[in-house]
Amino acid sequence: MRHSESPFVPSPVFFLLCLILLALCATSSPYAAETATAAGGHPLRVALLLEHPGGDGGWNDALLRGLERARQLPVAAEVLVAPAQADTAAIQEFFRNAASSHDLVLVASDRLHEALRNNAANYRRTLFGCIDAGIRAPNIMCITFADEQAAYLAGAAAAMITTQTSLPGINADRTIGWLSGQDVPAMRSLLNGFVEGARLVDPEVRVINRITGSFTDAAAGGKAASELLDQGADILVLASGLGNGPALEEAAKRGAYVIGLDGNQDGRLPGRVITSIVKKADDAVYDLVAAAASGNFKGKEILVRDLKNGGVDITDMGPFRTWAGKNVPAGMDRRLRELRGELENGGIRLKSLRERTLCDCL
Repeated sequence: MRHSESPFVPSPVFFLLCLILLALCATSSPYAAETATAAGGHPLRVALLLEHPGGDGGWNDALLRGLERARQLPVAAEVLVAPAQADTAAIQEFFRNAASSHDLVLVASDRLHEALRNNAANYRRTLFGCIDAGIRAPNIMCITFADEQAAYLAGAAAAMITTQTSLPGINADRTIGWLSGQDVPAMRSLLNGFVEGARLVDPEVRVINRITGSFTDAAAGGKAASELLDQGADILVLASGLGNGPALEEAAKRGAYVIGLDGNQDGRLPGRVITSIVKKADDAVYDLVAAAASGNFKGKEILVRDLKNGGVDITDMGPFRTWAGKNVPAGMDRRLRELRGELENGGIRLKSLRERTLCDCL
């Protein structure tokens, strides 16, 4: 006669062993080391990677401001700049060296985005903060920008000024020049938003585009600005990195007006800076470092900063209005407020030309 087996009844010791095993599994997580580091009061090792130093008054300077703010957190932060004239292989090696020696690595430029996409899977215990692009992976958290919305407002303002005012230096050509360092998705998206805003005001306005080929070629910026002005542009949008300085000098010599990018450029050409298109890279850097330091880093998350949440904007036009006086187009402020409201509530929808995500492979 067979005896039936007694049912298994877990003992308190069994439950205790299960809890211990769960704890051991948790500590083997790719992100446990970073969380423990922050919780234990030990500084998180953070690297901000740049392709060229700051000093352009724009994007890189904004990134550096954000990292400086983040130093108040329990982190050990440093800035690493890629070798001058680095080719693709050198950029990849530069990235890998940083990834192997830091807990959190921040990247915010196109070639470094590509390096991140190609190498993140090999550094699963390293966290990566991706700024200005979306790369979906378990150890990458991204903050990108709907900066085409701010560009739309700037385009509308520029068109009103070039078509509706008698400001000195404004000619009858109804032409605006756009100066860019490289033809990349982020720049195309900005330009597209700007053109749509300008043509809403005046469908006949021309926006002519010049690409210098590099965000680090200062001399090319001055040359391209001169070419745009020769073709009738009386307003220049400056998005060429280190080329913006010489372009500003050319605009000043020719009595033209400018629209800046990434930071408030009013002080660089007083009275003739209409506004600046701003995306808050400093906040993005700080928020990513704070998330990692506090154990709240969320892999695979892509956050979009826009007009409504304050991540992008145009700067106050007060200094320009003061200089222009009665030549400011009638109703310009009211019209820009209306357009802002439409953008924020979805009445105006702009197509982003950015790549939605560079990778969803891990």
